[in-house]
Amino acid sequence: MSAYARPPPVRRAVAVTPLPQDAALLRDRFRGSLLGIAVGEALGAPADFLTTAQIVERYGLITEMVGGGCHNLAPGETTDATDMMLCLAESLADTGGFDAQDVMDRYLAWFDTVPLDMSLAVRTALLSYRSGTPWDLASRRAHEILGSPMAGNGSLMRCAPIAMCYLRDPETRRAVSQRESTLTHFDRLAGSACVAFNDLLVAAFSDDLEGHVGLIADAMFDEDKRVSASLREAIEAEPEEIQSSAFVLDTLCAAVWSALRAPTFEDALVRVVNLGNDADTVGAVTGALAGARYGESGIPARWLEPLCVYDRVVAVADRLVDLALAK
Repeated sequence: MSAYARPPPVRRAVAVTPLPQDAALLRDRFRGSLLGIAVGEALGAPADFLTTAQIVERYGLITEMVGGGCHNLAPGETTDATDMMLCLAESLADTGGFDAQDVMDRYLAWFDTVPLDMSLAVRTALLSYRSGTPWDLASRRAHEILGSPMAGNGSLMRCAPIAMCYLRDPETRRAVSQRESTLTHFDRLAGSACVAFNDLLVAAFSDDLEGHVGLIADAMFDEDKRVSASLREAIEAEPEEIQSSAFVLDTLCAAVWSALRAPTFEDALVRVVNLGNDADTVGAVTGALAGARYGESGIPARWLEPLCVYDRVVAVADRLVDLALAK
């Protein structure tokens, strides 16, 4: 481990509702969460970097997979959030746990395919790694090159498979969530948001998201007061207070706010992608949480049908179910 890696602080315990024991139910929730990332990204793509007013002018209200956007995607096509999530998920499934070197090598192999979209923090870290910087120092080197904190949402958008792999091991789940984030995001705030989000996913798998957002906010207080405050804001915020941006706390707050208030998966996604700005990534993060809550069975079939990565996502989600139940 790098000398720069700090051990996770002691956290207040969070009592979580007993986890689902039924394999079929867990399979539905795991599939829902990972498919939710892909659906949210594909649905939000045409609204990326647009204002709400521009979305209304161009589309009215986005409720269908229309494709297009700044990368001119086909309906159901995905980009970096889904791609990096799959790299991480398949690494966890193949190795039986978190192997940082293996994950970083998969990210680099993906990078070498010249993806359509990638955050500056991720790009700089992977360029540094490709040039010979050790994997555990690449994000620090990126931070030095860019000269500013990188608390973006690029690690939050991909972290859901960690919640699945370490479903029954909260301490390891929290440590790995923070550590995986540092592969590309040196700013600890990004990793702390991943820690909280993966705890929220486990609560959603357990059918008690509403009952645990406040508890997780309390538990995060000693680790990062900013994350704790963001979760509290998600509970209390009015719609006009929600921001859709690449800043990790804006994304976390928007996703939790929408998932808490939405009576369906569809409603949760429509709410956030029509905010515009970083619509595809905020849609992906919201999709992960709403999918954990409502499962694959709660995702509209018309959104799943055109999804280009459906088979690959389902295959790795099912492998993570087997891994979680075996631990």
